[in-house]
Parts: sequence; structure tokens; C-alpha cells
Amino acid sequence: MRKTLATTLALTVAASMMLSACGSVSTSNPAASQQTETAAPAGNAESTAKAETVKKVKDPYNDELKLGFIIDNIGHPVGAAWKTGMEREAEAYDNISVQYFDGKSQAETQIQQMTDLINQQYDGIFLQAADSAALANSVKEAEAAGIPVITLNLDADTPHTALVAMVDYEAGRLVAEAIAKECGGKGNVVIIQASPGASRGINLEAGFEDALAKYPDMKLLDKQSGEWLTEKANEVMRDFLTKYDQIDGVFCDNDAMAEGASQAAEAMGRLEGMSIWGADGETKALEYIEQGKMTGTIYTNCYDQGATAFRLMLFALSAEIEPSQFTETPVVKMGPIVVTPDTVGQISDDMRW
Repeated sequence: MRKTLATTLALTVAASMMLSACGSVSTSNPAASQQTETAAPAGNAESTAKAETVKKVKDPYNDELKLGFIIDNIGHPVGAAWKTGMEREAEAYDNISVQYFDGKSQAETQIQQMTDLINQQYDGIFLQAADSAALANSVKEAEAAGIPVITLNLDADTPHTALVAMVDYEAGRLVAEAIAKECGGKGNVVIIQASPGASRGINLEAGFEDALAKYPDMKLLDKQSGEWLTEKANEVMRDFLTKYDQIDGVFCDNDAMAEGASQAAEAMGRLEGMSIWGADGETKALEYIEQGKMTGTIYTNCYDQGATAFRLMLFALSAEIEPSQFTETPVVKMGPIVVTPDTVGQISDDMRW
């Protein structure tokens, strides 16, 4: 069964990787880039020879493999669910070990961890990049050393083996449409943002603002970083509520911040009638929706996302594909569910993380 799963995924992802290597790119953020068709540079003989020398083709069913996963914050539910999904997959492989590292939401910490894993000759690296630009060089170094890097949600600003992501730009659009509908196309909204430099936050907000622009009577009052954290978002939301007399909608770049916003609004007696949305689908957010403390979220099965990244890594290790020839990072997107009080019952207990 495990070989069948790997083969099926390989066929799907191989097509994506080949398209990327050839320069045909479809991005998840239409506002940032349109689909293009260009010829990928062939590269000189020296660089080609170097790539062939560095590339280490592995047999994931027999070779001893050591994988590392650098998580932005190991205590966050999203990273914990990815970890569980990977562990469930890894149980079938006696020859594969996965080590997990807490990036503590700091690019400097993750850069050092990347250096350590490269020096220790890990076979593959999973990365949730705290800062897309800051981690780019580390990812380049790993790939140059023949170590495939697969990012999850928080991307790195350089072509690499793959990105396994929740929908982001699309999720932002969905939330904006939902808030506008709830407000009857007229109202004031605020955004509680991700940490600066986080690719997922940038894309979520781009989708949200693009969709909101279709409603001339919907006004974006303010936006400020909540640093992915419930406590910080609570503080930001209190500031917003003190500063503005009327806030009809709140979009937070993750559920933890939406929970903090909800707590602040409730404490200040302004929760009723306010549309508060997150984007993840963690268990506590689903409970908040059931309790009427949040309006909605965009759910992703993060167990499946972690498992998908693991299977993709096995394919990458065994493939003849050379990521240094890519013009864009191949992207695998997980299917979302728009969760509201009407649909929250679709997320069964075994799907909650």
C-alpha cells in the first residue's frame, strides 16, 4: 500500500515539477504574478556537471534516511498536527528517522538550525520558514549540498524542491467575500497580521484586500501584526476597539489570533454582531465557532498536510529531478473547507487537530 501511495503521488507531483522546471508557472497569488511561459536556462556544462555530482538518489524503502523538520513554533497546533501526520507515515518505515526542531519563530534560530542539518548531512529537510527572504540562502545551501528542502505554508524566497501549502490567496478572498456578505456590503474591517516577512500572511492579505476592493462601501480601517500569537492579537484588538467606534469585521491570518481578537471583543462588550474570521481550522477555533465566539475559518486537514509532505520527500529523494534547474518552486495545495456555524459539523473528531 505504501508503495502505491508513493507512486500515485510521484506521478502527480512529477508533472508539477516538470512544468516548473520548464518555466511554465501558475502561482497561487494572481495579483503577484500571471501565468507565464518562458524557456528555462539550459545552464553551462560546469553547473550541470556539479548538479549531477551533488544529486544523491536514495532508495526510501531500503536506505537509512535521516530527515529534519524545522518548525516555526513547535508548540503551535498547526506544526504539532504536521508532526503527527509525518510520524504516522514514518511508522511504516524502519529505515527512516525524523528529528524535529523548534525555530522559536525566529529567522536567526532557523538559519543556525539549517546550517547544523546541512553540516550533519541530513538526507532531507522540512521547513516552515519564519521569514521567507531571510531563509532563502539557507535553502539554497541545502539544495546545493544535495539535500531536498520541502517547505510547509511559510515558503522561502528561492526555488526549491517543493512547497506543501494551505490555500492562502484564495482563503483571503473567501473570507473577504464572507465578511462582505454578512455586513450587507457595507462596514468597517481590520486585519490582524502574521509576523512580518511570512509568505502565508502576505498572500492571505493580498487575497483579502483584492476581494474587498470589489465592495466600495467596505472600508479597511487598520492592520497590525499579531505575530501569530493569541496574546498579542488580544492586545492588538483591544487597541483597535479603543481607537475605532465601529468595527464590523476582523480577519486574522491564523486561528490563534482570531481567538485572541474574539476574547478582546468579548471582554470589551463588543463581540455581538462582529464577524471574526481566522484561517487554519484548529480545534479551539472550531469550538469558538460552535460557541458563537468566532464566525468562521478556512479549515485544512493538517494531519494530511504533514503526511503529504513526508510522501513527497520520499519521491524527491528517489527522483532524478534536479531542483537547481527550477524557475519556480512546485506547489502542492491542500483542499480547504469554509467553516461557519452551518458547516462546522462536517469536521469530525478524527479530523480535528
